[in-house]
Amino acid sequence: MKKIAILTDSSSSVYNVKHTYDNLFYIDLPCFIGDKVFTDFAKNGDEVFYEALKNTDLVPKTSQPSVGDTVAMYERIRDLGYTNIIYLPISKELSGTYQNAHLAKEMVEGVDVTIVDTRTTVSILGSMVLEACRLVRLDYDVETIVDKVMALREKTGYYVTLNDLTALVKNGRLSNAKSMIANFLKLKPVIELTRDGKLVSLETVRTYKAAIKAVIERVALAIDPHKGVFHVSYTNNNQDLDYALNIIKERFPHLRVETFTLPATIVAHVGLQVLAVGYVNY
Repeated sequence: MKKIAILTDSSSSVYNVKHTYDNLFYIDLPCFIGDKVFTDFAKNGDEVFYEALKNTDLVPKTSQPSVGDTVAMYERIRDLGYTNIIYLPISKELSGTYQNAHLAKEMVEGVDVTIVDTRTTVSILGSMVLEACRLVRLDYDVETIVDKVMALREKTGYYVTLNDLTALVKNGRLSNAKSMIANFLKLKPVIELTRDGKLVSLETVRTYKAAIKAVIERVALAIDPHKGVFHVSYTNNNQDLDYALNIIKERFPHLRVETFTLPATIVAHVGLQVLAVGYVNY
C-alpha cells in the first residue's frame, strides 16, 4: 500500500498555517544578511528576518535548498515509511529549487518522488499544498492529486504592490534613476504573479493607497463571488493590512479573507513596505 507525503518549501508559508496533516513536510529557502543566515522559519517565524532587514543597509540574499539538503529530506521522509513524495516547490521561474529537486531525485532510492512545476509561490502555493494533503487523506493516487492541485492553480491569482522601490534597486531589478523618478512622482507598481510563474509589472499607480486599491480591484474582477477566498499578505505593516481589509470586507462582506505574513525569501527581494492580495476559487 502506498503512503504519500507532501513536500514543499518555506516560500509557501505553510509553517504559519495551523493544520492536522502529519504527512506534510517543508524545506527552508535560506536567507542571508551579510554573514548571518536566516532559516528554520517554522521555529523562528518571519519577524526575526523582518527586524534584521529593517536595521541594515546590506543587500539581503536568498538561496535554494542545496542538493544535499534535498537528498537528506527525501531520505528522512522515506525512512518514516513513505513510499511516495509529491514535491510542490516554488515556481522554477523564481528559484533554482525545482532544478535541485530533480538532481536530488537521481541520488535517492527506495522512494518515488514526483516534482511538480507549480508555477507559483507564497500563500497560493500554500493552498495547493494543503489541498494535496486533503486529497491524500481521501485516498487519491499520486497522479490524480497532482492533476487536481494543478487545476486549483488555474483558479488563483496574486498581485503585489510596493511603497518603497529601494529593495528592487539594491537587488539590481530596477535602476537607481528609475527608482528616483518613480519615488519623486509617487509611482507605485502593480505586479502580477502570472499563470506561468513569473512576476510581471502590469502598471504604475500614483500613491500607495491607490496601488492597494488597484490590486484589490484586479482580484475583485476574478474572484468567485460565492466560493472565492481572499488572500492578503503583509510584513509588519499593520496599517496597510487594515486599510486593505477594510476595503475588502466592505465590498465582499460574505467572502472569507485569510491573512499571511510574507515569507522571508520573498521579502528579501521586495523589501518590507509591501502588500499582496490574491484569491483562490475553490
